[in-house]
Amino acid sequence: MNKLQITVAAALCAATLGLGTMGPAKADGAASTRNIIIGIGALGAGLAIGSNVVHKKAQTNVITGYTSDGAKVYSDGRVLIPNGQSYYPTDYGQTVACNSGNCTITGGDTNAPYSSPN
Repeated sequence: MNKLQITVAAALCAATLGLGTMGPAKADGAASTRNIIIGIGALGAGLAIGSNVVHKKAQTNVITGYTSDGAKVYSDGRVLIPNGQSYYPTDYGQTVACNSGNCTITGGDTNAPYSSPN
């Protein structure tokens, strides 16, 4: 390359860089306040969701009662039947009723994994 080509190429590069450079960001008080409010809202939502998850996990481990043949009924509606299988009776149209720790499971689909003995 000759000296003229190098000079023209250098001038084009300098012009490209000069035109492509952005100016500094300008702080906008309203945008800053809005971002702070959105951040606080997101933090609050995250805390609420976390609290709900902890509450639901605690419910899954609380036994409400037992059926006459020993199936465990948990407070979240889950039933652990004597063979070790776990299911939700409401998924099969069944109803769970507990009174002082004595529970019965009635009604529902004939394909349900379990129903209380009569």
